[in-house]
Amino acid sequence: MDGGRVQAFPRLFTPVRIGAATSRNRVMRVATTSNLAEQNRVGDRMLAFYRTVAEGGAGVVVSEAARVHPGDAVTPQAIPLFDRGPIPGLRRLVDQVHKAGALFVFQMNHGGRQHLGRRVGTLLAPSAIPCPRSGGTPHALTTVEVEQMVEAFVSASLNAMETGADGVEVHGAQGHLIGQFVSPYTNKRDDRYGGSLENRLRFPTEILQGVRRRIGHRAIIGYRLAVEEFTDGGIDADQACEIAARLAREGLCDYVSLSQGNFNTIDTHLPDRHWPQESYRGIQAAVKRAVGDDCVVVQSTRVQTPEQAESIIASGDGDMVGLCRALIVDPEWANKARTGRAAEIRRCIACNQCWDWISSGEPIGCSTNPLAGREHFFGKLKQAVRSTVVVVGGGPAGMEAARTAADRGHRVVLFERDAVLGGKFRDASHFPLGGEVRHLTLFQEGALKRAGVELRLNEEATLAKIVAEQPHAVIVATGAQAVAPSLPGDGSVPVLAPTSIGDLASLRGGNAGRILMMDEDGYYWAAAIAEAVASLGKLMVTTRFFEPFRELPMVSRIATLRELDKAGAEFRTSMAPVRIEGGAVVLRHYLTGREGWVEDCAALLWIGQAQSRNGLVEALKRAGVERTHLVGDAYAPRRVAVALVEAQVAARAV
Repeated sequence: MDGGRVQAFPRLFTPVRIGAATSRNRVMRVATTSNLAEQNRVGDRMLAFYRTVAEGGAGVVVSEAARVHPGDAVTPQAIPLFDRGPIPGLRRLVDQVHKAGALFVFQMNHGGRQHLGRRVGTLLAPSAIPCPRSGGTPHALTTVEVEQMVEAFVSASLNAMETGADGVEVHGAQGHLIGQFVSPYTNKRDDRYGGSLENRLRFPTEILQGVRRRIGHRAIIGYRLAVEEFTDGGIDADQACEIAARLAREGLCDYVSLSQGNFNTIDTHLPDRHWPQESYRGIQAAVKRAVGDDCVVVQSTRVQTPEQAESIIASGDGDMVGLCRALIVDPEWANKARTGRAAEIRRCIACNQCWDWISSGEPIGCSTNPLAGREHFFGKLKQAVRSTVVVVGGGPAGMEAARTAADRGHRVVLFERDAVLGGKFRDASHFPLGGEVRHLTLFQEGALKRAGVELRLNEEATLAKIVAEQPHAVIVATGAQAVAPSLPGDGSVPVLAPTSIGDLASLRGGNAGRILMMDEDGYYWAAAIAEAVASLGKLMVTTRFFEPFRELPMVSRIATLRELDKAGAEFRTSMAPVRIEGGAVVLRHYLTGREGWVEDCAALLWIGQAQSRNGLVEALKRAGVERTHLVGDAYAPRRVAVALVEAQVAARAV
């Protein structure tokens, strides 16, 4: 029972014992880099981020990876646990999490040969084998250096426990240093740390044993394990089961948290729209069966809904559920599920923009949660003196502004000229593999209804209609119109700017000829159209940039390029169309001026040019409506993440 109500997810919200501690539920926030540290110290922004997650109801909060050694190149801005300097700030962070009712565990890591930088420093690894994705040849640690690295992990655990944390997690997954020792793909040593599985496990075993000796049995010790590297010669599911069973049987850890992939197969680590939900539930369940009840097993398999999480626990496929992106987009996930508000959860659309920012050294954020990483700046939503606010445009920015203004207590009227809400996101959801995009629209529609926003659908917002509402303020979110340039030539190839799946209908047919797509977008709109067109055959993608889809998060670009390669798509980079002649499109190289002809073109799709629709703003000002805010693509065509932040700023200002 919860507040007199029967819980919808009783197993998910049953407490679980982890070593000597008890978690209030089966939800673990797994380690997620935030890049919110200020000069490698905890500041107000990081405090607000972690406090929000803990207040959202997670039972265990695992920190982002903390560095245990100065020679770690993977996340140089991370908190250094080899230094005592951060301890006072970390105490504040741990205290905030505890006050919210959650346990706090520090993840300890060394990236080894893996890194995210463009300039490669000295990399460390079990063997001098470069990472195909990161580049750079690492230094193969000597036996003495391995022993020193063991001590670095152990010493870091002592610093972690001085903060008041409930325990530590040793990161042995995702191809980082410990995983490099365990994997036969990266470990070619011939000393006691290489060769047999027993020898390859010696490095993490000595770390876990040393940590246990130093911090005792009252502290939680977790281990992050790769269940499958998807790499020839790497760790597979059978080996992962044996590794987990050994660690648990020998009492080396209190829980095993599961993941997959390495930097060479990083798209499997963060599965996007190309992968099904619960992508790895089966192989992670095999680990649970191998471990039995010897320790807690945490499934982390792209779980989005409480129904999925409850099923994992109820079926015995895992003891806890690890959430990452689901808690970035909605840190209140657990509270909403526990209190019968699961339908109000804002679901992840698997765009991986969060990872793209943090892998670029930027603070964490989210395409569809404008507050993520900005909790300190925005603060709690303040109630306003009730007045009327008119919002024009029912796309993502308009809906975000409308629901936020209504939540502040305003009467909000939303005009949308179409019969349905969603704007460009509604159109995108109809593309192949675009179904998850609809989750933002569904969430916002529900939020508008709960907030009491008055919807005027299928109704153009004329100046007279807006003024008739006597608004205190108007938020204009009228978006932008895709356009195609007029190219010189004979016009023998149509130039189109498609905005929906229906716009591609004319391209169907086996004798349609080659379809050329000019990518000036570099993001998901171009990727969605390319994949849809590639299924028709004969696609060529050209871009003036050095690489196609350059603004896609790398982990999603991998999957997109893989699918397009399977479909036989061709690419021309650093080239743009300059004229049309005799059924051909002439491309010119951006750097050299060299020209090339693309013959037998059925159509040229131009993706990425758009013109803002913002004429209403001046008309409103001429009519005396001074409090006018222009947000989203109506201000300038950009990404949805920027549009939603602008919508929040505007709605909090009225």
